[in-house]
Amino acid sequence: MPKQRHVSIRKKLITTFLTFATISVVLLGALFFTSARKELQSVHIAQLENIADLKKDRIELYFRERQGDIVTAANAYDIKRTLPLLGRLAADPSDPVFRETYRKLDIHTKQYRDVYGYLSIILTDTRGRIVYVSPESQMKERLGKHIYPENAFAEGKKDVYFSDILRNSAAESGFEIMASAPVRDARGAFAGVIAFEMDMTPVYKLFQDTTGLGRTGEELIVRREGSAALFLSPLRYDPDAVLKKKALFDETRAFPAQMAVQGRRGAGLVYDYNGVEVLAAWRYVPSLRWGLVAKINAAEAFQSVVALRNMVIAIAAGIIVLGVLAAMLFARSFSAPIMALQKGAEMISSGNLDYRVGITSNDEIGRLAAAFDNMASSLGRTTGELRRKATALETSNMELEAFSYSVSHDLRAPLRGIDGFSLVLLEDYAEKLDNEGRDALERIRAASQRMGLLIDDLLKLSRVSRAELKRERVNLSKIAGRIAEDLRKTGPGRCVEFVIADGITHEGDERLLSVVLQNLLGNAWKFTEKHENARIEFGMADCHGAAAYFVRDDGAGFDPSYSDKLFMPFQRLHAMYEFSGTGIGLATVQRIISRHGGRVWAEGEVGKGACFYFTLDERDIDEERHS
Repeated sequence: MPKQRHVSIRKKLITTFLTFATISVVLLGALFFTSARKELQSVHIAQLENIADLKKDRIELYFRERQGDIVTAANAYDIKRTLPLLGRLAADPSDPVFRETYRKLDIHTKQYRDVYGYLSIILTDTRGRIVYVSPESQMKERLGKHIYPENAFAEGKKDVYFSDILRNSAAESGFEIMASAPVRDARGAFAGVIAFEMDMTPVYKLFQDTTGLGRTGEELIVRREGSAALFLSPLRYDPDAVLKKKALFDETRAFPAQMAVQGRRGAGLVYDYNGVEVLAAWRYVPSLRWGLVAKINAAEAFQSVVALRNMVIAIAAGIIVLGVLAAMLFARSFSAPIMALQKGAEMISSGNLDYRVGITSNDEIGRLAAAFDNMASSLGRTTGELRRKATALETSNMELEAFSYSVSHDLRAPLRGIDGFSLVLLEDYAEKLDNEGRDALERIRAASQRMGLLIDDLLKLSRVSRAELKRERVNLSKIAGRIAEDLRKTGPGRCVEFVIADGITHEGDERLLSVVLQNLLGNAWKFTEKHENARIEFGMADCHGAAAYFVRDDGAGFDPSYSDKLFMPFQRLHAMYEFSGTGIGLATVQRIISRHGGRVWAEGEVGKGACFYFTLDERDIDEERHS
């Protein structure tokens, strides 16, 4: 088993508290931060939606007023009466009648430009050619030309129309929008179109007012151009973006603008045209075909939550530090008596049974220390008793050894005498004995020889029980192969197939494990001697996760109902005249396997062979399985 790393209780207590405190603080902090962020996001979204709705209403109001202006102008009597005349006279601008008509009409239209700030007011004939423009300074350049953009005339013939935003040709950095409407004469016939050129500066000022949007807040307008959103207003981070900057619909950036130009209404946490995470609300203005976006950077929106999070982290860190200090003090007061108990255990394990811990506190540790001291006292008494018993056992073992030697020496001499004299009678006086006499002497000789074998096996069994184990890595396959070769030499005429698995090794006493395999393979050899073609196998199998080794044969087998007698000394399941033996071999096997911490068992059936299994070090396996 691998050596386990020692961790003190003090460290365990501190680590446990630190882990618990950290996880608790992190979970609570994350929950609080998420909740606060979600709540703050809802507040900002509601604010942005209000701002977007307000700006949308103000834009629509602004252009409804401009619509009212152009409708009023288109229905003005002077324009309805004058436009057909201008259409007829515009071919010759120097005509006095044209000049006088132009002058009178200019007095009427000038008030629109002065009061409402229109860049110019244009009248066209029924074919879209300009017949009047105010201010008069533009007349020479624009008179007789078609109105631009062309759809201002085409759509203006039908109803009030607002064009897309255009670059102002009169101002390099300015932008305008053209509003147009139909003009009908006194009889209701279409006489031409009136158009107002409107400066976008007032509209842009409306969007540059970012009240309530903080430092990074921004409002912008866009329109759809194919599969992209075209920016129509100067941007906070790109003032020259008007009519230049686009965001394709398949891009992740400028998501609010893409949604707005597609007629969507919504709000959420998205990415703006710079790829920056923002909170935004978007709206669609159908009358102008514009999308409107109000947004603020998420970093600024959640700044208060981040500050709160940092404060919570600082407080949590302080709590953890204080908690660790408290845990250290508690662990110290807790671990000191345990260390005293540890020292006591070490002293007692070293043999000092007179050592006492001496902790007198009234808590559980104090009671444990008292129990420990009582245990030390009892252990001292028990150890003394064990020493006395060990001395007595050693004396008994010495006496048993002397007795074993006496049995071996004193019994062998008379047995050799009986066998020898029986042999003399058979050899020298055989003619004086009848058949019954010779048979009796043969039986006497066989019995004395068997008695000698029994004495030898009993001494071997006794030595196996007392021999010291010398553990090393043992190659069981190699030992089995060597025993198989020896067995073949004892019966060269037999046809026996040995199947021995390669590479089977285990920790154990090589001499004793050799005895195990000698007995098991020898039994298999013996009980297959009546088979013309026998098979003996040595291998390894899995037994509930542990390695089990086996010796299997196809010999005489045994009755499984008597399997409990197999490993008992002198117990035989076959008659002497069938198979030789003393009945000690399997008892010796069981004794050796038991000393190795394993177990041995057998399976068999009469006439179908037997299989003997054994394991080694099962106690160590159980300890590893439960550790």
